[in-house]
Amino acid sequence: MKIEDKFIRYIKIDTQSAEDESSTPSTKKQFDLARLLLEELHAMGITNAYLTDECLVYAHIDGESNKDPIGLIAHMDTALEIIGGNFEPKRINNYDGSDIVLSPKYTLSPKQFPSLNYNLGHDLLVTDGEHLLGGDDKAGVAIIMALAEFYMTHKEVKHAPLRICFTPDEEVGRGPENFSVEKMGAKIAYTVDGGKWDVISYENFNAYSVHVNIKGVSIHPGSAYGIMVNAAQVASEFANMLPKDKIPAKTKGREGFNHLVGISGEVDNADLDYIVRNHDDNLAKEQIKSFYSIKEELEKIYPTAQITVEAKESYKNMRNYFDKDDYAVRRIVEAFQKSKGITPEAEPIRGGTDGATITYMGLPCPNIGNGDYNCHGRYEYVDINEMYMMFDVLRTLLED
Repeated sequence: MKIEDKFIRYIKIDTQSAEDESSTPSTKKQFDLARLLLEELHAMGITNAYLTDECLVYAHIDGESNKDPIGLIAHMDTALEIIGGNFEPKRINNYDGSDIVLSPKYTLSPKQFPSLNYNLGHDLLVTDGEHLLGGDDKAGVAIIMALAEFYMTHKEVKHAPLRICFTPDEEVGRGPENFSVEKMGAKIAYTVDGGKWDVISYENFNAYSVHVNIKGVSIHPGSAYGIMVNAAQVASEFANMLPKDKIPAKTKGREGFNHLVGISGEVDNADLDYIVRNHDDNLAKEQIKSFYSIKEELEKIYPTAQITVEAKESYKNMRNYFDKDDYAVRRIVEAFQKSKGITPEAEPIRGGTDGATITYMGLPCPNIGNGDYNCHGRYEYVDINEMYMMFDVLRTLLED
């Protein structure tokens, strides 16, 4: 089966994860794809493939015993912003640079999304304007499954032992929660979960979550003078006291930000939820200090209010690891050079990756591309040619 056919099969299954669910995985429908992948792996003849109770799929393909096992990882869940599944993507052959009409209401245009200029002459898969395509990360899943199928049907091709894992709940920061380095059994690994095929990432944000709770004083507005403290109003003031230029829409590259992902409240109680990001951990911690400073300032203004700030670390910048041991990075760079004659661009991730946590669990795990663009929105598209180019690079990595 072609890579794009696998991809289309997988995206028709809705696997959207959920932020506020404590179950494992966060949505049971992720098992639907996991079971399909397990069925396909078994049909290929990979009898050791199995599915855990936590919805991780593991599979091992034997290779030359004198070579280090290499792991490939992709996540099965999709983003929370828009639901996916249950639609037929449109295929654009030999893209010519023009606008792509997704639906009567939505058009994918290079004027708005200049990344399309990278894809001229390539074949694309696009959304219907109403659903998430799911290339993040079902494009990675499809590439890895195609690679597994290739080696199981071409056993004459010599390669390093291949270790595979498909994880749930990456989009809610829980992908590596039940990942086992021991079960993976690899020397190095890669998350096939990036965008452009010729970009590798071994640097990501240091990430924290911050929850702010404000308990106000509720009383009838007719008797409110000198007594009422409107928690919702204080929450609005709190948000406005943070630096207005440190938000995602006004930062780029390695610049950090505070991102308000949720705000709710009434007179009596209000909550704000933030994610705090910075490639420099010292700067990230300074950003967090600003939350506590604002809390103290507002408590002076509203002494009868109760304000709490809770900050938690989510993941670390894996660059700190690879500055000391760059073996996994060098191996993938050499694979690009030998396969396609190019040196891939190293680009810091303005976000997170399961690979960061997995790296600090003891398995070095940079991130590589899968041909997906504009992820997490209705304008997402996948470059089919780039999926095949990454397939070729991974073959070179395993067969070198």
